[in-house]
Amino acid sequence: MEFQVDCCAGAEEAHAFMHSDAFSANPIGVEIDPDALLMQYRSGVPLATLLIQPAGPMSQIPPEHGLA
Repeated sequence: MEFQVDCCAGAEEAHAFMHSDAFSANPIGVEIDPDALLMQYRSGVPLATLLIQPAGPMSQIPPEHGLA
């Protein structure tokens, strides 16, 4: 299952992020544990905190996508 969330509030912020070192280093994102994320959400962790991309290795692109 793929989850994608816009990190940015507007076009200018999104443009800046896509030209950042952080995006260059990891344009795919990282693996997440959806159950742990849901548990944090239900326990009241602020959305702003939940939307921060955690540190970790880049998520693998499934071969079915034809991009690997």
